[in-house]
Amino acid sequence: IYVRMWQILQILVGKVAALLNLHEIFDVKREELTPTQKRVLEFILKYPEEAVFLTASRLALRLNISDTSIVRMAQALGFDGYPDLRRKLRRVVQDRLSTVDRLDATAGEVETVEDVFANVLLRDVANLRSVLRDIDPAVFAGAADSLDNAGRVFVIGLRSANCLAVFLVSALRFLSREVVHLSPGTGEMWEQIRDMGPDDVVVCFSFPRYTKVTVDVVQYASEMGAEVVAVTDSDLSPLAASARWTLTVPFEVDSFMESFTAGLSLINALVTAIAFKNRSMTIETLKEMEGSWASRGVYWDG
Repeated sequence: IYVRMWQILQILVGKVAALLNLHEIFDVKREELTPTQKRVLEFILKYPEEAVFLTASRLALRLNISDTSIVRMAQALGFDGYPDLRRKLRRVVQDRLSTVDRLDATAGEVETVEDVFANVLLRDVANLRSVLRDIDPAVFAGAADSLDNAGRVFVIGLRSANCLAVFLVSALRFLSREVVHLSPGTGEMWEQIRDMGPDDVVVCFSFPRYTKVTVDVVQYASEMGAEVVAVTDSDLSPLAASARWTLTVPFEVDSFMESFTAGLSLINALVTAIAFKNRSMTIETLKEMEGSWASRGVYWDG
């Protein structure tokens, strides 16, 4: 076990050294950059895992600046161009996106199964605290109002984020809301949203690495005048650019899998807020549903 821990430590030391080397370059050259170039640099430093996948044109679009600003920033830092900077950045972050190395890192921090249990749950607790600290209550209230007043609610979350979409769809249907769960696997998704308009709300869930279809749907919804509620990792997410309300939640945990504990808790809060705003109607709806379930023997009664 000590040999394996030493191997993991060497890997981590190598990654830290590479990142420090890159930071040294940035620190030395920072004062030579223009305000726009500094903005690009700050994005790369804060979100290296996202930046490494963006071409110069996509990064420029993301930050609403020109392509030449990206290229000149890279050259000012001493690189041949932005592709050269991306290659350097890729070597730093590529292992951080590997599920194998994420599991290896966890293995280096624990010695027993009991340690795993404590580490994962404590990280989830920290994620929940981050949500409570970072989300503006006014933004939360605005998102809840949008959902409450929506004619229809379209919900999309792909790959592992689909669990968040399923939970929200189920909860809103409990409140008798008209909900459309978007899933590209059926081949009918674009037909489902063709008549989307200003009375509709789209709730989207996506985290690095963001799914292209989710981003495409959000951009289309914005073009059609629908309100967008984005649940994602940061205000710099590609979803945030088209969203009226952006609710940021952390999703990382000491495991090879993402944790959506914070996201599920946020959904619970949103749905509870809607129910609170419509208490009488919610109670009547739940009474009708309870009667229907009882008459059909939906639940086991012993």
